[in-house]
This record gives sequence, structure tokens and C-alpha cells, in this order.
Amino acid sequence: MHLSRVIWKCRKGIREIDILLTRYTEKVYPTLTSQQQELYVEFIDLDTYEILDMLFNKKPYDKKYQEIVEALKSFN
Repeated sequence: MHLSRVIWKCRKGIREIDILLTRYTEKVYPTLTSQQQELYVEFIDLDTYEILDMLFNKKPYDKKYQEIVEALKSFN
């Protein structure tokens, strides 16, 4: 998927999440393999609050997203 479309998908309605996802997408997404990119797009298509729960360890989540969640948590 084209980078600009992925960045558009990062708009989740919560400013902090929007900024985190957008910055991560701009810096890291282009370096991912096509399989990792597909999984990342699937991840950002999730509900905003589901993503928040994953980032704050509030609920268990599908382990296929573990690498993304850990990367986002440690991203500066």
C-alpha cells in the first residue's frame, strides 16, 4: 500500500495515537518487508480503543501483533 494511504489510515481520532502511528509509519513502515507492511496495515485498521488497550496492556490481544505493539511502545 502506498505510504500516503497508510498515513491516512493512522488517523484514529485520539491525537497522541495519531502522532505515534503517523511518525512510526513515516520512519519505519518503508523499511518493513511486504509481509510486515500488510500486518501493520491490518493492525492500524483495528478499532482505536483496541489499539489503546494493546499499547497499555489492558487486555490480551492476538500475538501476531506483538512485534508491532512492542515496536510502538519503544518508538521515540
